[in-house]
Amino acid sequence: MINDIRVGALIAYCSVKRGNKKTLMFIVFVLSLIFMNLVFLPSMIGGMTVLFTGFMQDYPYGDIVIEPMDDNTYINNADNVLKKVRAIEGVRAATKRLDAGASIEHKQKVVGVTVTGLLPTEEHEISQYPYIISEGDFLGELSRNEIIIGAMIAGTGFGSEIYDNLGEVRPGSLVDVTYSNGVKRTYKVKGIMEGSFELVDLNALVHYKEIEEVYGLEESKATSVVVRVDKQGSEDQVKDKIREAGVNEQIFTWADKSETLIKQAMQSMGAIDTMSKFVSLIVGAALVFIIIYINVLNRKKEIGILKAVGITPRSIVLSYAFLSTFYVSLGILAGLILYFSLMFYFQANPVTFYETMEIRPQIDPMLLIESIVTMLTLSVIAGILPAWSVSKESILKAIWGR
Repeated sequence: MINDIRVGALIAYCSVKRGNKKTLMFIVFVLSLIFMNLVFLPSMIGGMTVLFTGFMQDYPYGDIVIEPMDDNTYINNADNVLKKVRAIEGVRAATKRLDAGASIEHKQKVVGVTVTGLLPTEEHEISQYPYIISEGDFLGELSRNEIIIGAMIAGTGFGSEIYDNLGEVRPGSLVDVTYSNGVKRTYKVKGIMEGSFELVDLNALVHYKEIEEVYGLEESKATSVVVRVDKQGSEDQVKDKIREAGVNEQIFTWADKSETLIKQAMQSMGAIDTMSKFVSLIVGAALVFIIIYINVLNRKKEIGILKAVGITPRSIVLSYAFLSTFYVSLGILAGLILYFSLMFYFQANPVTFYETMEIRPQIDPMLLIESIVTMLTLSVIAGILPAWSVSKESILKAIWGR
């Protein structure tokens, strides 16, 4: 077996040495593009996933969100829940919120929104809301009868033309808010927030006390308690600790919520990615098969002579296995160089959507290893098949090329 490997390697080396260098470069170039197709799209999808899940963390859900049980509208005694959560090791900050359905009217234009009541001073450690005010200022602890409007409904942000908006509302404008229970209040617009994300820019923010008074709520009720952890990746452990601390409400990590909300979109992208990978692997294997098949046909007489002088069929098959491995390895190496070059480029120059949403591809080492192994395996098998077929022919038939 060792001799077969040595002889096979020598035959492959001689074949490469005698081969056309321009043809080799073209083969390597095509294989590098095939490998790129295997890893580039998943990296872009990974970047999109990170972007959208980042929005979930930075705005509505934090790292962990606690919500009422299915049959309850509110978390009862939210302050007690907060006290338990804040005492848990690994929790950096936590706050409570109240969400309510409402409509906002300005100069006879009406838009339906979700109004979130929050505690402004606590949001600086919890969310990005205080940091996305494009005009005006964020709410303060004493901000009453004031409101923050999302840029899309204010008519000032990108995408405003797609959705109903209030028509160029600015800080200082007065708007009428009618809540789902029929209570109507007039607010002064204190600021416009622009996060370039529908879940943010189509909503409004007021002080927690506003929602509490409008709905006549007592005993510190909340529609959600949002939690931030000290260390990313520890969400599941902190979630378990919250449960152990006696919190009986529904507890979700940002990943749980994100999966539910963007699952369909990611599944569609995943289906496209899977089909792209499948086609790339088939094309790569077919390319290697054709290259080796043509090589075998051109060298059929030589193979017959090699068998006649005592070279075993196993050595001949191994020589083409080595040849396939050489071609594919060079293609993968060139593909990796091209891939990392593009990754560095897009890290510095991210793909931009909605003018401000930047997608940076994510490098997944396991994806690279999996793609390398899969492409090598399929391509080597495809390269062996024609050589194995010819190696089984009789010596005279191979020499005569019949």
